[in-house]
Order: sequence, then structure tokens, then C-alpha cells
Amino acid sequence: MRRVLLLASFILLAGCAYLQEVYGEDQAYGGGADPYEKIQFAGEAATAAERAECEAAGGEVRRDGMLGWQQCIQTYADAGKTCSDNDDCLGQCRLNISETMPQPDETVTGTCQVTDSPFGCYATIEDGKATPTICVD
Repeated sequence: MRRVLLLASFILLAGCAYLQEVYGEDQAYGGGADPYEKIQFAGEAATAAERAECEAAGGEVRRDGMLGWQQCIQTYADAGKTCSDNDDCLGQCRLNISETMPQPDETVTGTCQVTDSPFGCYATIEDGKATPTICVD
């Protein structure tokens, strides 16, 4: 029991440290906008309330992925920004896979993911290096 409480305390402190890093001393995120929050639907199709929440957040309800379930697809505020690590983006730092894949030790830059859709084929960039390409559907 003592270990569980110790672990829970550690997780709580780590979460607080993360929020302090995100919000900073002035308690404002970045330029004062709230941090991005993914909107999830409970089932295959959005309810009227879920659709309204998605659209109020600037998202678009559309069918996405191999199953074709409705998703709230939101555009990231930093979409297309040049990056060299996922920490540089609200979403992921991605390499355009239409380009020739770089050598494993080659330093590269990418662009911040445009939307929060997890589907498609892409390579991410971590610490200036491309990861292997994956396809998600």
C-alpha cells in the first residue's frame, strides 16, 4: 500500500510539473489560448451534443479511418510550422514521406502535423532524426 501511495504521489507531482511547464508562471498557455484538447465521441456516430462540442472547438465531424467512424477532426494552431522534434508541435513533428527517407544518422526538419487525425502513413521526427515510417488506419 505504501508503494502505491508513493507512486500516486510521484505521478501527481509529475503532472503538476508538466502543467507548470505548459502554462508557465503567468498561468497562460502560449499566447493566452487554452491548450489543445482532443474531442472524442462515445460511439460510431456523433450525438448532437458531441457534434456541437466539436464544431464549437473549431473541429469538423467527418468519417475517418478504416472503420469509417465519425471523428472530430481539429486543425492544430501550429499546423505546417517547421520543427525538429515532437516537443515543437501541438501534434507530431512529421516528415513528408513523399521525400526520400534520410539516413538514420542524418539531421532533418519536418512540419507540425496539420490535423489531429491519427490515420495515414508518416514518419515522425525526434531530436532531429526521422523515425521509421508507419501507416495507421
